[in-house]
Amino acid sequence: MKEIRVPSDTIKFIFAFLGEGTRFAVDKPKIESAIYTLSQDPTLSSLFRDFIFDTSRIYPHTETVNHALDRLQLAGLLVMVGWKEFEVSKALSQSDPSTLFSEAEIAQLKEAADKFYKIIWANNLKKVT
Repeated sequence: MKEIRVPSDTIKFIFAFLGEGTRFAVDKPKIESAIYTLSQDPTLSSLFRDFIFDTSRIYPHTETVNHALDRLQLAGLLVMVGWKEFEVSKALSQSDPSTLFSEAEIAQLKEAADKFYKIIWANNLKKVT
């Protein structure tokens, strides 16, 4: 039986599939813009059907990103480094999505992580070695 999933779980597993040690800037507008871009991709849009975006702002805003970031930080799964970057923890990278997502959706999440990485690469996303 599948657990009940919430929209922030989608963001959690996109970040998880970035891999342990991946860092990206603490820049919520750019993160929200990247998530919005993913939601507009026809191959990924089904992952974001429960998201609500306010596109009347300078950038597309969704409270789901704020909720996911807060939830992941409180759980110690997404670590803030020096107030400027988030880092994917080992525990987050090893999270199992199979209780919430089907195999097809997991493949979509991996694709979304790859695209998220490419979208915000210019915004200081990097792997820690």
